[in-house]
Amino acid sequence: MASKRGDSEVSIEKIESAALQLFAKKGYSNTSLEQVAAVAGFTKGAVYYYFKTKETLLLHLLARIQERSIVATAARVRAMPDGAVQKLEAFVQLQAQWAATYPNDLVILVLTSLEFHNEDTPVREAVRDYYRHMESLLTEVFTAGKESGQINQKVDISAAVLANIARHDGNMLLWHRSGCDPSVGRVLTSAARHAVRQFGVESGQVVA
Repeated sequence: MASKRGDSEVSIEKIESAALQLFAKKGYSNTSLEQVAAVAGFTKGAVYYYFKTKETLLLHLLARIQERSIVATAARVRAMPDGAVQKLEAFVQLQAQWAATYPNDLVILVLTSLEFHNEDTPVREAVRDYYRHMESLLTEVFTAGKESGQINQKVDISAAVLANIARHDGNMLLWHRSGCDPSVGRVLTSAARHAVRQFGVESGQVVA
């Protein structure tokens, strides 16, 4: 039984890897399960054994992306003993590390957001759930920061959260457009970390 479970895990990992590669390169709509099977080194039937539909496979990938991206980031940030500004900087740094480690995750998240934004499907809900996690984390950090006096009291939390999500997605797209150039990534990460410091009471500025 242990061997069979191990074989299944390896097979699923191969299918995941193939799907990540193809969905990122060709897009979801332009990729078939037959193509995923070929890249993974399996028959179409073997892929269907684990994933009954292409949508099921995409939902599985989105769940994995969410776990290793925003869920992992949130756990690390919430465990920090540091103040609000330090947590905002950590959010920036951890998300940058995720994108650098799993660049195809970023492509799939963006493409899926665009492709399914007008469709009432489980995929659109999965993308929205990803951003709900991000919004919840940032709202929590800003709220606690204002309550502790670490975040400027004049900061509008809803606007600040929205601005940080917009900066996050914009920087990710700029970095990917550069061909995932590490030097561009470092500049964008540094700029984003500098930007979140402006929310602190010590910056001398008010970011509404």
